[in-house]
Amino acid sequence: MPDGSRLGARVWLPEGCGSVPAILEYIPYRKDDYSALRDSATIAYFATQGYACIRVDMRGSGSSDGVLYDEYTDQEIDDGVSVIEWLVEQSWCNGKIGTIGISWGGIIGLLLAQCAPEALKTVIVLGATESRYYDDAGYYMGCMVGQTIGWAAMMFGYNTRPPDPELVGKGWRDLWLDRLENAPHYLEHWLSHQHEDDYWLTNTVRTNYDAIKIPVYAVSGHADCWPNTVSRLLENLSVPVRGLQGAWSHRYPHLGIPGPTLDFLPDASRWFDQWLKNIDTGIMDEATYQVYLQESVRPQAYYDKRPGRWVGEDHWPSQQIENRQYHLSDDGLSTTPSEASRFEVQSPQTVGFASGEYMPWFSFGPADELPADQQSEDAGSLVFDTQILDSNIEILGNAIAKLTITSDQPQALIAVRLCDVWPDGSSTLITRGILNLSQRNGKSAPESLIPGQEYLVEVSLNHVGYIVPVGHQLRLAISTSYWPMAWPSPTKTKLSIRSKSSLVNIPTRKSSAKNAQLTEFGETKVGEPLATTSLREVSQTRSQIRDKSTAVTTLEIFADNGKSRFNQSKMEMGSTFLQRFSITDDNPLSAKAEYESNWEHGRGNWQIVTRTATVLTCDQEYFYLQAQSQAWEGGKEVFNKTWNKKYLRDHF
Repeated sequence: MPDGSRLGARVWLPEGCGSVPAILEYIPYRKDDYSALRDSATIAYFATQGYACIRVDMRGSGSSDGVLYDEYTDQEIDDGVSVIEWLVEQSWCNGKIGTIGISWGGIIGLLLAQCAPEALKTVIVLGATESRYYDDAGYYMGCMVGQTIGWAAMMFGYNTRPPDPELVGKGWRDLWLDRLENAPHYLEHWLSHQHEDDYWLTNTVRTNYDAIKIPVYAVSGHADCWPNTVSRLLENLSVPVRGLQGAWSHRYPHLGIPGPTLDFLPDASRWFDQWLKNIDTGIMDEATYQVYLQESVRPQAYYDKRPGRWVGEDHWPSQQIENRQYHLSDDGLSTTPSEASRFEVQSPQTVGFASGEYMPWFSFGPADELPADQQSEDAGSLVFDTQILDSNIEILGNAIAKLTITSDQPQALIAVRLCDVWPDGSSTLITRGILNLSQRNGKSAPESLIPGQEYLVEVSLNHVGYIVPVGHQLRLAISTSYWPMAWPSPTKTKLSIRSKSSLVNIPTRKSSAKNAQLTEFGETKVGEPLATTSLREVSQTRSQIRDKSTAVTTLEIFADNGKSRFNQSKMEMGSTFLQRFSITDDNPLSAKAEYESNWEHGRGNWQIVTRTATVLTCDQEYFYLQAQSQAWEGGKEVFNKTWNKKYLRDHF
C-alpha cells in the first residue's frame, strides 16, 4: 500500500498466462483458512477461463497488516483502489479489471466502482446492499435487529484471531496483540449512531448512484437478508445492468439453499468476457431481470429446493406489473373500501420467534434457519384474510401497506407480514416489513409519536416473487412486536388501525405477461475445494424453551462448526458459535441478546484459542453492552479485556 502496509493476497493464473484481464475479490474473511475452501472452488474457477484471479484480505484481517476498525471505511476503499493500481502494474495483467463478491465483497465492489479507477471495467455484486442503514448490519428497515447485533458480535470474534506466523513472519505476535487490544466492538459504533446520520450516509452506495459508470451484474435471493438490492440497482443505475434473483439465501447461486441452484460461474464468466475481453457473448440480449417465482409450499424452517419457475423482464420497473389493492375491513382483505371500523393490536413480545434467521446462511450445512409455520405469529397479530382465491396471484415486487394508526405510546414499531394460508390453516410467510414508527417521516430525523394522534404510515415489505394458488387465502398480519428480528420498543404498545383509509398494494404480474429471453443455465457444477482432513465433525442444535414459572421464552442456537486441517498448509482451524435470545410475554425491557464465539488455530506446537462474548440488554432509557475478549497461546492466557458501556436509547 502507499503507506508501506502490506495486504495478503492469493493469486491464481491461467496456464501459460500472458497478459490477461484480472478479477478481484476483496474481503476480510481470511484467505488462508476461513474462506479458503470457498475461494478455491469459486474465484479460482475464472483462472480456467483465461483470467488472472486475486483474493485480497482487507487491512486488519488474515495475513494483512493493521486493524479492521469498521466496515466500509475510507481506508478500506483507498486500499481497494491501490490494489487495482497494483494489478495494472503486474506483467500478467493487461490493465482491465473486474470485481466479484458476495455480501461485504459486493458492497465494496460497488464502492470501488463509485471511485472510478480507470482500470475497473465491471462489477458483479451478490447478496449485498447499496443502502447501509436501511438493511445492513444493525438497523434493518430502521429497526435495531437482535440478530444483526450478532453480526457485530461475530466480527468481534473474527477480528481477534491471529495471523499465520508462516506468512507474516516474526512480527505475527505483535500484530495479533495489536488487534486484540485495538479492534473495537462494532456495536460501539452502531449504538452511537442510532439513526441515519453522516456515519451511515458516508460510503453508502445509494447516495450517489450516478457515480457508477461501469456495467453491473446484481444477484440476490428471496431468502437473503437483502432481497431489495437487485431491483433498486436495476431501477437507479444508468449503465448496462443485469439482475438475477432466485429462491436462495445468502449464498452464491451455484451453492444456493434453497435451490434450485444455477451453474452461475460460467454465466459470470460470460459477463466478464463481454466487458473485459470485448467478446459479444449475447448476454445483453437476454432478460434484464431474471427472477424465480416461487410456488406455494407448506411452511417449514428448511427447504432443499423450492418449486417454481423463472420469468424474465426486459426492464425494471416493469409495465407487466400491476398493483392489486386490498382494503382492511371487518370481512378481512376486501377489494372495496370499507366503512370506518377500528381494530386494535397489542402483541405478546414473543411474536417473531418463528421469523427465522435475519440472514439465512447455511454456512455449515442444512439448518432450521428459514421462517417456520406462521400460525403462532398470526395468533398474536391482527390478521386480515382475502376470500378463498379463485385464481392465482403472482406477486413480484415490493408490497406496500398504507395504514392509518394511532398509538398509546410515544415509541412503537409495527411489523407487517404477507402470508399464504392453506386450507388446513397452515401459514407460509411470503414477505415482511418492519417500521420504527418514530421514523415514519424518514430515518435521519426521528420524531416521537403523540399518543392518541392519528398518522398515515407506509410500510414497505421486502421484494419477493411468489405464487399464491387457487384455493388458498392471502393474509395480512400486523403486530406490535417482532423479536428477535427487531428490538422491542421501551413500553408495551397498543396500536389502533382505522380501516377506511388502510390498505395494502400487492404488485402482481399480469396474466398476459411475456417472458424476455431467459438464460440457458447448464447443470450446476461446483469446483474442487482445497484438500482438508476432518478433526471434529460439524453439529448444530436449535431449541426454543419456555419457562412457565418466569414466562421467559428463550431461543438458543449452538453451532459446532467442526475442526479441520488444511492438508497443504497444515493449518488447523475450528470454531463454535452460540446465540441466545430471551424475553417475557409482556415486558419489552426483558429483551436480552447473548453471543459467544470460540476459535482454535494451530500448527504443531503453535496453538491459539480466542473467545469473545457479547450481551446486550436495556431499560427504559439505555442500552447496556457487556463484552469480553480473551486469548490463549499454548494454553496460557495472554489477553483478557472487558467492556461495560451504556448508550441512551435514541427513539428505539
